[in-house]
Amino acid sequence: MKPNLHSRTLTPVRVSEIYDITPTMRRITVTGEGLREFPVQKPAQWMKVFFPSPDNRPPSTRAYTIRQFCPSDARMEIDLVLHGDTGPAGYWAARAQVGSTLQLSMPRAGADINAATKRFVLVGDHTALPAMSAIVAALPERVQIDMFAEVPDERDEQELVTAAQLNLRWTHAGQKTPGTTGQLETQLQQASIDIADCQFWVAGESTMVKNVVAHLCNERLVPKSAIQSAGYWKLGVKGHKE
Repeated sequence: MKPNLHSRTLTPVRVSEIYDITPTMRRITVTGEGLREFPVQKPAQWMKVFFPSPDNRPPSTRAYTIRQFCPSDARMEIDLVLHGDTGPAGYWAARAQVGSTLQLSMPRAGADINAATKRFVLVGDHTALPAMSAIVAALPERVQIDMFAEVPDERDEQELVTAAQLNLRWTHAGQKTPGTTGQLETQLQQASIDIADCQFWVAGESTMVKNVVAHLCNERLVPKSAIQSAGYWKLGVKGHKE
């Protein structure tokens, strides 16, 4: 019987390592015996992370992508975008130490990679980097990847590891918030992309995601079945959900 990926069962984990990949991205490595049976089946699956709250209040939750996972070592890596010491995740991340505890829900969704895919196009802001990085790492050598990523500045660019052929194009938001500048939409519109046997992954700020998907469907005539998209957040909207 397949595990119920939407089960409310929580897996306790403990922080074993913390380091900053870039000025705005912190990697948290967690371990726990329950991870040996954790049902990760696809790249870029996400889960709810339950952060302990001060004063014995109920834990707060946020959704995060599984960046890397090693069941044999009962180890998982989670990349958190640093927004400052605000919100439950930011408050916890700013104070987390080796030995700090978390609880994880069962993993959900993830990227469906078609065995016949020859090209893969990824578009996202810095909040989508963990998912895009996980997908890139999972793609085989025969696949041509075009990845469009927007981060605050050049210090936030990351070196990605993949066996595939990666064409990575960074844009910098500067004083604005990545995903809200319109640069990702413009870059994609100007790019030469063969859509035959191609899959698309688009994630990040909600309006940007909708603009990119509309461009792909209406101007490039990409079938919706070839596109996976997710609006993680929306400018000016607290607690955005899609």
